[in-house]
Amino acid sequence: MLPNMFLKNRSILVNPIRQQIAKLATSASPESIVTSTEPNKKPTHIIKDHSQETPNYVLSSLREFPSLKPITFQPVHSSLLNTPLRRDLLWKAVIYDADNARVGASNPPSRNQMGYSRRKLAAQKGSGNARVGSRGSPIREDGGYALARNAPNQHGTEVNYKVYQRAVRIALSDAYRKGKLFLINDSLELPTNDDLTIKMFLKKFQLHDKKLLFITNELRENLLEATKTFEKKIDVAQKEGIKVKDLLKAEQIFIELSALKAFQKTYGEEL
Repeated sequence: MLPNMFLKNRSILVNPIRQQIAKLATSASPESIVTSTEPNKKPTHIIKDHSQETPNYVLSSLREFPSLKPITFQPVHSSLLNTPLRRDLLWKAVIYDADNARVGASNPPSRNQMGYSRRKLAAQKGSGNARVGSRGSPIREDGGYALARNAPNQHGTEVNYKVYQRAVRIALSDAYRKGKLFLINDSLELPTNDDLTIKMFLKKFQLHDKKLLFITNELRENLLEATKTFEKKIDVAQKEGIKVKDLLKAEQIFIELSALKAFQKTYGEEL
């Protein structure tokens, strides 16, 4: 009889404790953890308050050239290498680059430049045929062109400068996220202008079938001379001449650290 009474009393004590623990476990949630206890102030959650924030800097491997041996990590501001993808802005920048690259060398002759008389070839009425104009009329096979323009023709368009700045950051960020961006510590200059160095470089890293872009801070004469044989696959440009379409076309981008810092000043957001 005594053991049964003991078990009965024990169950009476344990059950309320279990109920309290279960209640605490089910009622406790991250939303119940607040950071502010001031009156008349909406409580904020520690994690939710910072969940959408991005780090101020990203890390990129700093390498030697042409060995591409990693030396250390280089912090780069997120505004330059961690900008979200916006295809609409990239499209505007690419169209802007393409329009301004058009030479506009077409020079079709107008009806005035054909040298024909402006007199009507036949009377307005009485011939029994359709009405005709002068010999230089654009409707004739040997006539001049309608609305002809003389070269050079300007096909350039405009785009907001801040839009183009952001497009450059988007293109660089996309290359960084895809592992296509290589940051070079010192310089991309070669010790000699012999193309054998470039051939060995392409063979070592299996880059023969890829489109490469070298971005330098200053003129690198040996690099320019050595890559002339591969001008269809390799582009060499100084930082001032880089366009968005160049960054998007390249499958591998090699950029000097000094050039990237210049990009931060030119295209980056104000820090």
